[in-house]
Amino acid sequence: MLFGDGKENPVEQVAQGVTRRLLSKGEKIQVFLLEMKGGITIPSHAHINEQASYVVKGRFETTVGAEKGIVSEGFAVRIPSNVPHSGFVFEDTILIDIYSPPR
Repeated sequence: MLFGDGKENPVEQVAQGVTRRLLSKGEKIQVFLLEMKGGITIPSHAHINEQASYVVKGRFETTVGAEKGIVSEGFAVRIPSNVPHSGFVFEDTILIDIYSPPR
């Protein structure tokens, strides 16, 4: 499907205070709307998928490999394949997450 209303897809709780909704999935990319509650820690993890995240609203600190940064509305972060990453969410945050290949 090339067009669709992501609001029709179910919300999945992926961790305490973190939900995601699939927006689109193709052969080489997958797009999610991710919502994170302020005050939570995202534990270090890694995956084979390359990931790009765009901050729609909110602010959080992220560590990608050895680099640390604070990202907020309008910022993006790219996470290479198999690189450990973690974070701390300062306030309620909404992201668009893109994965390649799809999860």
